[in-house]
Order: sequence, then structure tokens, then C-alpha cells
Amino acid sequence: MASRGFILSFHSHNISGNGYASNDHVALDRALARLAELRIPVLRLLDMARALRSGRFDSLPDRFSCITFDDGSDYDWLDLDFPGHGPQRAMYTILRAHSRSLLGLMWIRRARATSFVIASREARREIAQQALGDGRLMSDSWWRAAQRSGLMDIGTHGWNHVHPAVSEIAAQPQLHERFDRIDSAEDARLQVDRAFEEIHRKAGGTAGRLFAYPYGQVSEFLAVRHLPAQDRIVAAVTTEPKPVQAGSNPWRIPRYMCGPDWSDEAGLDSLLRGA
Repeated sequence: MASRGFILSFHSHNISGNGYASNDHVALDRALARLAELRIPVLRLLDMARALRSGRFDSLPDRFSCITFDDGSDYDWLDLDFPGHGPQRAMYTILRAHSRSLLGLMWIRRARATSFVIASREARREIAQQALGDGRLMSDSWWRAAQRSGLMDIGTHGWNHVHPAVSEIAAQPQLHERFDRIDSAEDARLQVDRAFEEIHRKAGGTAGRLFAYPYGQVSEFLAVRHLPAQDRIVAAVTTEPKPVQAGSNPWRIPRYMCGPDWSDEAGLDSLLRGA
């Protein structure tokens, strides 16, 4: 049977309650438990991307998953209170608990995730202030520790997420929440090259080798011209909801998003069956 991968993506700041459908921390916990029950291994996304690029994809398990987090809020790494909803276990804490239970002393080899972070410190401060009410909640203080942890890679989510809260985007209204409109070498150097350099400098190791298109919006300029021509970023992920297969384009790798694509165990089971 040909290999099929299911990349499951979460946002650690998506908390409006304490149930599966209202809290991505709860959803991650339950999803990892279900994957273990179904004996679906959780592979490192970077390893999967390299196998895809090298033509070794069908050497991977017949059915596997990868885990990703978008935007890089501090809730990815730190156990923190969330206003109105109390203490929340960090995504890392949940990964660690499931990895320990899966393989005992070999826990560090399983349930690895990729956190896609925003490179610009000022952009993160402005986005966090607007979205989370606290400009300190998208810091870079934990990136290097996460990259060294053996459970989490740091990926790149671009320079500023073309987010309307970001001051430097104010002068480019055509780009507000429209990453698909990135179509120049100048913008590509900022969103890809400079972002990689900043993230790699702060996190070290293999940080920055994976790219997630902000809002899941594929820039044709990046996917067809800029990314294939460089050699630092290995692959790029979208939010197109379908499995990864041997013929998947490494610059348009599909992912499923918690919430829009599934919000309970029945929905996850349906997704994993390919329904």
C-alpha cells in the first residue's frame, strides 16, 4: 500500500472554552491519544519532507501523521493561564506526556511537532497585543530551547504574516491578509530569506527549514520561482485539506486545520479514513 500522511495543525491561542471544539490544547491531547489507539505513528515533519523531496516517500509507514502549530504563541511552549479559561498545558507539555506514555525511555523519538513562528519581533508584539491582549505572548525566548528539546522544531511563518495589525503592513493595504499577493523578489527576500535568517539565528539547529504560508495562502511567485531556487528551506505547507502522498508538491504540502476540518473524535476518524 502506498504511504499516506495526515498533517494535523493546531493554534495554541485558539481557546474559547475547555472542550475539544473550543480548545486546541484539548484537541491536541485527544488527537494524540486517538492516533496512539489507531497505531498511527507521529513522524517529524522535516523527515517526511526530506523523504518526499528525495523520492523515498513510500519508505514511510503506510499511514502516518505529523503535527504542526501555527503563529508561535507562547502557549506552544509555556504552561500559562488563559484569560477566562484558566490554566492551560502548553502544546509541548502535551507532546511530552504522550511521548513518554508511548515509548517509555525512548519517548524523545515520538510525537514531534513543528511550531511555525513569525520572524519579526515587532510584528509579533503588535499581533499579540491585538489578538491576545498582551504583546508579550508571542516571544522568541523559548525558540532555542524548543529546537533543542527533541520534540519540537521551529519553522518559519514568514516575516510579518502580512497581518493588518502590523505597522509596516499599513502602507501596503493590498497585502492585508493576502499572502497570495506576494509576487516580487523584494517581498520574497523579506518573507522568506530574511525571516529564515532571523529564526535560524535565534533558534539554531535545523530551525527554519520548513515554511508555512500565512493564512494557508500560496504565493505562486514563491511556490514556483523563489522557493525551488533556494536551498535552505526544504518544503512549504498550505492549508489544503487532503493527505500527503508520494506525488505531492513539496512547495504545496497539504494540511488539515483543527476547527475548520475537524472538531471532534468522529471528525478526526473520518479524516484519517480519507472520507
